[in-house]
Formats: sequence, C-alpha cells, structure tokens
Amino acid sequence: MDIRPLLQITTVLLAAGALAYYGYGGWDEQQAVALDDPRQPDYLIDGVEAWQTDANGRLTRHFTGRQLVHRPQPEQFRVSGPVLTLLDQGRPLWQVTAREALSSNPATDIWLQGNVVALRGAHAGPPLRIETARLHANPRGNQISSPERVTVSGPQGRLQGVGLSTDLNAKSLQLHSAVEVTYAASK
Repeated sequence: MDIRPLLQITTVLLAAGALAYYGYGGWDEQQAVALDDPRQPDYLIDGVEAWQTDANGRLTRHFTGRQLVHRPQPEQFRVSGPVLTLLDQGRPLWQVTAREALSSNPATDIWLQGNVVALRGAHAGPPLRIETARLHANPRGNQISSPERVTVSGPQGRLQGVGLSTDLNAKSLQLHSAVEVTYAASK
C-alpha cells in the first residue's frame, strides 16, 4: 500500500496552513538548521487513514493509525496504533492490529510490533486468531511472516510455533519450528 502521494499532498497542505497561521518569517538560522536535520522527523500526521482499491474500484485494504511520523534519512514511516483491514468483495477478510508499525517502503516492507493480533473475518471461514510479538507484511506480495513465537487459535484448537510464513494468495500458513498442537474437545 503506497500512501506516499497522499502523504506528500497532506504535507504541502499542512505546511501551507502552518505558514498562514503563524506567518512567514521570524525564524533565526539555528531554528532553520534544526528543521533540516535528516535525523529528525520531517512531518507528523495525527489520525492517519488510507484506502486501497483494485483495478475495478473495489476496496481491498483499509488502514488507520493514531499518528504517523516520517523520517527522511534513512526513510522510515512509524505509525502508532495501526489497524489494517484486508477486504474481499467489500467484506472484511482479516483485521490486523499492533502497538506500532515501521516501514521503509509501505508497499513491500511493513513490520508490526507489540501485541500483534490478526483476526479472520466471519465470512472467510471459521474464526481464526493469530497472535505474535512481531509480524512482517509484504502488501504487494500478499505475504506475512514472523520470526517470533506465534499462536494460531480457532474452534478446532490451537497451534503454537516459532516462525511463520503465510501466502495470502495461496491461502497457506506454515509454522517453522517448535510446533505444539492442542485440539479442541469434540462437541
């Protein structure tokens, strides 16, 4: 999901609004240098929300976050409180939440960190819940992975393991090592 064009437009509008509100000028040389420091954020956005559609205009992804912080060098996006919803024909397929998301390229490289939870939508099959400390997402490739301990739970039982690879196109999920399976009691 490439939200950079939206962010660039938002940045220009925010800068224009700030100049109009505070008035141009009055900055000394030291303040101007501090603002150009590439180690510091070049913009902050509160209340981030983005949508992605397919070639036919159908909504495929919806993303929200409390705050986005962008650092220019090296380029990094940090979103606090991200919520990503993957949709299929307008209905929620998966919803993923975390404490924060980090990315150098939101189209192919997103790390979700801190209490990462993915819930499968009701129309997509039996309820499934995936929990881990860190999760890597490649939106363009429809792939999700994690090097951490992962718990997958649903009505049939619970799977736990270290390391996860998921291909959303192939609808496959693989736990890499230390796999434990607990089956739910039959009804």
